[in-house]
Amino acid sequence: MQKPGVVMGLLLLLAVTAVKAQQVGMTQRNFADPIRQNWAGTGPRIMRTVIWYPSAGEGQTAVIDKPGQFAAPVTVVKDGAFTISPKKYPLIMVSHGANGNTMQMAWLGYYLAAHGYVVAAVEHSGTPAEERNFQSPTISESCIWELPRDISAVLSQIEMDPFLGKNIDSSRIGVAGFSLGGAVAIWTAGAVLSMQGLSKDTFIPEELRANINKMKVLQTTDPMMKASKEHAEDNFKDDRIKAVFALAPAIVRGFPAETLGKITVPVRIVVGDADLVTPADVNAAVYAKDIKGAKLTVLPGEAGHFIRNNHVAEQVKILQQVSQLAETFFGQALLSH
Repeated sequence: MQKPGVVMGLLLLLAVTAVKAQQVGMTQRNFADPIRQNWAGTGPRIMRTVIWYPSAGEGQTAVIDKPGQFAAPVTVVKDGAFTISPKKYPLIMVSHGANGNTMQMAWLGYYLAAHGYVVAAVEHSGTPAEERNFQSPTISESCIWELPRDISAVLSQIEMDPFLGKNIDSSRIGVAGFSLGGAVAIWTAGAVLSMQGLSKDTFIPEELRANINKMKVLQTTDPMMKASKEHAEDNFKDDRIKAVFALAPAIVRGFPAETLGKITVPVRIVVGDADLVTPADVNAAVYAKDIKGAKLTVLPGEAGHFIRNNHVAEQVKILQQVSQLAETFFGQALLSH
C-alpha cells in the first residue's frame, strides 16, 4: 500500500505540471436492452448513458456548472465531431454509486475525455415509472446483480453505435466505478456474488430500513424481481474488460475471496482514510488483499463520499487527484492492448 505522504507529493507534482487537454464532447444515448424489460413491464430496460469524448468541435456548446466537481464551470460540445486521431480511443465504462446518477460522475468523465479517452457513464435506475415509483433504493439498486449486466449491455451497444463504435479501440476497454459502482466494476472483471455473504453483518441506515425490508420481501414474491434474483450468483465476467479502477468500493463481504482471487486484469483501488460509508479497512483493503496484483492507494480524508460537507474547493481538489490517478492507471494498464 502506498503511503499517503508519498501519494500526496506525487499528486501535488501532477497538479502543477501543465497537461495538454483536449476539447471535450458530450452526447447521450438511451440504449434499450434487447433481453431485459423494465420493472414496470411496459417495455425494454432503458440504460440512459452519458458519453464524454475528445472533440474537434462543430457542435453546440453547453456549460456544466457543478461546484462540488469542478473548480469553475466547464464547456462541452454537445454531439460535436470526434477529434481526428491516428489511433482509436480507449473506452472507459463508468458505474455510479447507490442513489447516484451519471452526472455525479461528470468530474471523471470530463477529465478522462480531455486526456484522450471515450467515457460512458451508465444510469442504473430507470424513470420513476419504470422503477414503480420506488426510491431509496430503487428496484434496480435493490437487485444489484442487474448492474454489471447494464455495463456489458451498454458496452455492446456502444460498439455497434455508428457514431461511437468506429472511434473506439475494442482491445482497450476499462471500467471505473464509485462506491457500489466500484463493486460493479470489480464484478465485471470476474467477481461472483454470494447472497449469503452479502446478507452477513449488513448495516442498514434507519431511514432506509423499512424500504429495504420491503424490497427483500418483494424479491421472494414479485415475479419479475424473483426471476431476477435467480441470477444473483451468476458470473458476469466480461472478457472485453481489460482494467478496473474502483474508488471506495463497497460490499466486499458479498464476494468470496476465492472468486476475487480469480480476477486477472489490472485493478487499482483508491479510498480515503476517513471514509465513513465504505471504511477502507473492511472494504478497499480487503479487495486489494484478495485480488492478486491489485494496488491500493489510501488518500487523506474521505476521497469520494464527502458526507462531512467538505469545503467545495477541497472536494474539487480531491476529485482532481483521483482523476489523475485513474488516467495514469488506465494509461499504463491499457497500453499493451
